[in-house]
Amino acid sequence: MNEKTWWYLSRSSGIVALVLLVLSVVWGVLLATRALKPLDRPAWLLDLHKWLGGTALVMTGLHMLGLYLDGYIEFTVADLLVPGRSEFKPIAVTVGVLSFYVMVAVQATSYMRRRLSKRVWRGIHLLSYGLVWSAAIHAGMAGTDTVNRAYQVLALVLTMVAVAATLIRVVMPGRAGRVSAN
Repeated sequence: MNEKTWWYLSRSSGIVALVLLVLSVVWGVLLATRALKPLDRPAWLLDLHKWLGGTALVMTGLHMLGLYLDGYIEFTVADLLVPGRSEFKPIAVTVGVLSFYVMVAVQATSYMRRRLSKRVWRGIHLLSYGLVWSAAIHAGMAGTDTVNRAYQVLALVLTMVAVAATLIRVVMPGRAGRVSAN
């Protein structure tokens, strides 16, 4: 195995996680606002939204695993799970750790949605907008690919997509009631 395999895993899975996170927010906005009605199918949008969010969390886990297994910086489990613990770019890593916990909270409450009040679920779920920005800030501050032109273009596109989704959500606040899987 190449000595940089874990580093490549960490970099690529972090980038994929960010892309999936933005796409999950976009699909959530499409689901909540029904902006594509009558072309959309709520059950399909909901399934894809859940898959994108869950896969973003898995990719984030792979990102952290790659950092842990890569010997260059030597992250400990505590560095990856305790905000402020890492000596490597402490602010950037802290933002990443906190983003991870918000992602876990949003994903966990998604699976517990039927057992939570709509107000609690919605309040936690709204954190996903901030999560996209905090993950992007983490990537920009800690990422080593920020000097790569392709990454810069991707980051710009993701930012524009996230801003557009947020604006659509603000302009089209959605409908009352729960999304049905019919």
